[in-house]
Amino acid sequence: MIKPRFRDVGGILLAEDLDSLSRDEIDTTRQHNLRATLTAARESTNVWRRFPGLEAVDTVSDLEAIPLLSAADLAADCPPHCADLLFDQRTSGLMLRSSGTASRPKAVYHSWDFTDRVGHLGVRGVRAALETPPERVANCLLAGDLNGAFLFVHDITRSLPALAFPMGKYTSAAEAAAIIEAHGIDTLVASPAYGTELLASGRDGHPLPLRNFLFIGESMGAERERRVRLAAPDVAVRSLAYSTSETGPLGYQCRCQTGAVHHLHEDASVLEVIDEAGRPVPPGTPGELVVTPLTTSGMALFRYRLGDRGQLLTGTCGCGSAARSVLLLGRMPNSMTIDTVTFSSDHLMSALRTLGVARPTDCQFQALWEGHHYRVRLLLSPATPEGITTDTVRAALRDSHEVHQVITSPRCLDFEVQRTVTGQFARTQRGKVPVLYQHGISS
Repeated sequence: MIKPRFRDVGGILLAEDLDSLSRDEIDTTRQHNLRATLTAARESTNVWRRFPGLEAVDTVSDLEAIPLLSAADLAADCPPHCADLLFDQRTSGLMLRSSGTASRPKAVYHSWDFTDRVGHLGVRGVRAALETPPERVANCLLAGDLNGAFLFVHDITRSLPALAFPMGKYTSAAEAAAIIEAHGIDTLVASPAYGTELLASGRDGHPLPLRNFLFIGESMGAERERRVRLAAPDVAVRSLAYSTSETGPLGYQCRCQTGAVHHLHEDASVLEVIDEAGRPVPPGTPGELVVTPLTTSGMALFRYRLGDRGQLLTGTCGCGSAARSVLLLGRMPNSMTIDTVTFSSDHLMSALRTLGVARPTDCQFQALWEGHHYRVRLLLSPATPEGITTDTVRAALRDSHEVHQVITSPRCLDFEVQRTVTGQFARTQRGKVPVLYQHGISS
């Protein structure tokens, strides 16, 4: 029996193996899926009204005429606040929280069709990344809290199929190592920090039986990768996916790719690289990443600003795939990711304003890494109210979900507020003083 080359998910055609398609086949499939997305938008009065200019869009190149959708826009329009971005009535599906970069939390709705699409792309990416399919998978990501990554890995493991070990991120490295050894687990899925700590410590000084380490949520970083290679040279280290809660998987790694390079799921989304004026830039030119997921249900996100920087690569990958590749260059200047939690200066300032800190130039949030853990320092200038203490800031940050996660994480060794002149704030290589500063993990 011949296996079909495509899977139809709500009218969206997804290749079973994107790397087996020619460039013409990828472009044809993407165009079909864009038109299916536009048809669904036309059938939704709310979506059609929300995105002026859609009537002029027919091909991928026409998308640049659509206004950009920011994280703040999404936070204002997403459920339960408004239904303008919904293709359907949200009668069933999955609700998630996205950390993102807006000061207002975002509750994201995925229809069950969209969730199936997410799982399909995840499985496809794992098969491309690893030479031998996983048989036993330790899922060491955050479960609950409207976080989708844990469920994402669970769905992938079920579809491979493989045996799942849902440990979560709060299982200690020592206990996780014992479980991995006892059950002969071959694949670990975790944040870069957790996975590095686990592999570097091993089990009673002996290597673990792992073959694969799949990370997600942030860049692995050169220093972490060096530690993993030193401790476990035979373990394949790959990105599980370039993905966001809002959009699902956007990219995957083949066996020829490492670090921050990913192939794009071009049949499932349209990724653009734009300049400061919002215009597309030529391949090979760095810029801001915006994406249009191709879907007929769930939420409509035309030209959504991801908060990431990157560049489309030229030339053909060594694996021979015709799918384009993107090099991720980090977050936009106003946001930062610490151990998979992404937040922005807006998040921080929203909380600090309640204490009388009104100007971003009067504070700096520092994450200082020491091995697999970090310390957080909030520096305040003499211009801020004198009564601000570590305890008052800690209390204020409880309402800023993402920043509160960072300072209460098991990897956070300490949180302290310090008063100092702004001349003592950390600076970038270009001499700028960022509100958010991270040191100790090289990218």
